[in-house]
Amino acid sequence: MIRLYASEMSGNAHKVRMALAFLGFAWDERATDAAARQSDAFRAINPMAQIPAYVEDDFVLRDSQAILAFLAARHRPGEWDGHSPEERGAIMVWLSHSANEIFNGPALLRAERLFGWSVDTARAQAVTDRILPIVEAHLAARDWLVGDRLTIADLAASPYLALAPDGGIDLEQWPAIRDWTRRIAALPDFPAMPGWPAEGGA
Repeated sequence: MIRLYASEMSGNAHKVRMALAFLGFAWDERATDAAARQSDAFRAINPMAQIPAYVEDDFVLRDSQAILAFLAARHRPGEWDGHSPEERGAIMVWLSHSANEIFNGPALLRAERLFGWSVDTARAQAVTDRILPIVEAHLAARDWLVGDRLTIADLAASPYLALAPDGGIDLEQWPAIRDWTRRIAALPDFPAMPGWPAEGGA
């Protein structure tokens, strides 16, 4: 049985939740709040004291991007992680953007508003102002970030962009990003989360 240590509001955890749902897997989700992450028991699973953490039998993996890469390589090789060196490289660009600009921009603005994080707001806004036009332009003429299908690039990059309104970002000003997140939310088995509802599978 797969165990996923997560929290309902975590966009990083939702990346893995989406992958598992789209793969059709069952998993045991363990709600892991900030206090639980500091426990010795959880630090034995993830010494970084962060979520998500993925456990399957004796295999333990931390970091949402790493977990996505593992799930793709094991269960959707090629389809989710690239059929060619060019696709694999392009996918890695978006995994990097997800961990860097998207997290340090839109995700931090959301964390400040929803959770009271102490954030350098001006810097987070500047990062947001830099990355959103890049994503918008990239998606203007395509349905998915890489290739003609969903990949782990989409799974990694989408949650904190779909949740950007929680940070005061109006996605109506970014229609390509808005439509892409809705496209993902319309996929069969999409797992809704607060701030990112399912689109009815249409």
